[in-house]
Amino acid sequence: MMGSRSDPDRNMWRLAIRNQVRIVSTLIRREMVSHFGESRLGYLWALLGPALQLGGVIVVFDLILHRKVPLGRSTALFVLTGFVSYYLFMKTATYVSGAITGNRGLLTLPPIKPYDLICARAILEAATYSFVAFIMFVVLFLVGVSDAIPSDILTVIQACALAVCLGVGIGMINIVLNGYLHWWMMFFYLWSFPTWMLSGVWFLPEQVPEGLREWMLYNPVMHIVMLFRMGFYPDYKGVYLDVPYAVACAAGAVAIGMAAMKVGYRRVLSPL
Repeated sequence: MMGSRSDPDRNMWRLAIRNQVRIVSTLIRREMVSHFGESRLGYLWALLGPALQLGGVIVVFDLILHRKVPLGRSTALFVLTGFVSYYLFMKTATYVSGAITGNRGLLTLPPIKPYDLICARAILEAATYSFVAFIMFVVLFLVGVSDAIPSDILTVIQACALAVCLGVGIGMINIVLNGYLHWWMMFFYLWSFPTWMLSGVWFLPEQVPEGLREWMLYNPVMHIVMLFRMGFYPDYKGVYLDVPYAVACAAGAVAIGMAAMKVGYRRVLSPL
């Protein structure tokens, strides 16, 4: 008797999950076309853009400043480990922030909800940038940087997951704030530059004076960068790494973002 009652419920859940996956998959395909275009040049730029940025930083770091990297022997690998862990967070946060304003017309369709758009954008951007990072690490390995293969892949995956979760949370908070403050995203773009400078992309926290370091360690992205680098450099201990703090910040950002979306739901959906 109990089994016969649970079967319809189980089938209902399966159908709901199947429909949800179908909706998100359709939105991801739509986002791919709008984000990259229908030609292959859009996907090529997704790879060339980060590569050119990395090349520019390496030129400044190595050829102009003549700085020696604090880990390993490869300037490119040290900078790339910082780039990937930081930009995985920032790219996800930025792309999720425009999920509603970029697709407001789709929300008039009954099956589509704001979280479907957020989920589709988060999956697409995280998958795209992870693939780009994979290609860049493979290229470094092929040109002779043997350390470009992670020594602890689980640590790298953990850092990537934290970066994406933090990015999704910040992105949802941005959606709500932008609904009330139409200039908010401009401020966020300006804020991203000092965050990039202070997240340990091209330095280690151990190199920073103690008084300044104590304040910088409140930045959860710095902990994500340290964790990511530990996956590539087995000798790097990450003395100031606080994984529970990074997890709490990522989970807290998601929780605050979801609460803000619930409170500001009507404001978010109203035209600007």
